[in-house]
Amino acid sequence: MPTLQDTVRPILSLPTPEALVALQGALLACGQEGETVARALKVAGHFYDYLSELQSKITARDYSEMASRLDIGAVGAVAMENVLCTEKDRFWQQLVLGGLAEGLMVAASRQYIKGWEVETGLVHSRAVWVLAEALWRASHEMQPDLPAEQRWQAIQSLLAPAYDPGVPAPEKATLLGRIFQILLITYLAQILPGSRT
Repeated sequence: MPTLQDTVRPILSLPTPEALVALQGALLACGQEGETVARALKVAGHFYDYLSELQSKITARDYSEMASRLDIGAVGAVAMENVLCTEKDRFWQQLVLGGLAEGLMVAASRQYIKGWEVETGLVHSRAVWVLAEALWRASHEMQPDLPAEQRWQAIQSLLAPAYDPGVPAPEKATLLGRIFQILLITYLAQILPGSRT
């Protein structure tokens, strides 16, 4: 079984759901218990959920994008069929009807991409909710005298890009992933051998 230190490295460089499963095993087997380990496990679990769902959505988006591109290619094939196979007196009627039907199919397929963007937005929103609470707890532990209003404003300021509908999904994923990493480091630094407690 990999050591706790070994499982932390991939989470800092290229976090994946699999790397978080390895971290979970190392945290459970490290021989330590208490609130810090429990919080590290909880943050790792939420990070795992976020990455797993995001990975699933990205795969679904890529598939929808490919299907949409195939539909767009089919429009040209239908137009070519109409040019080559339609009787002369029905040519324009077939061309217009075939083009309209194929155009609607392409428009419908593009809606899947828009739907993916909405679904992915929900993944980010759930992560923001979880991170706001986790940041509050970590901040409260490290700076118990910080006024609640100031603490909340700092958290909201940090998470503001994730709330902004104008920020593209990849940038939101990068921001939220980094915050998950920082929270994990915060707790793991207290658990790793040789760290200050």
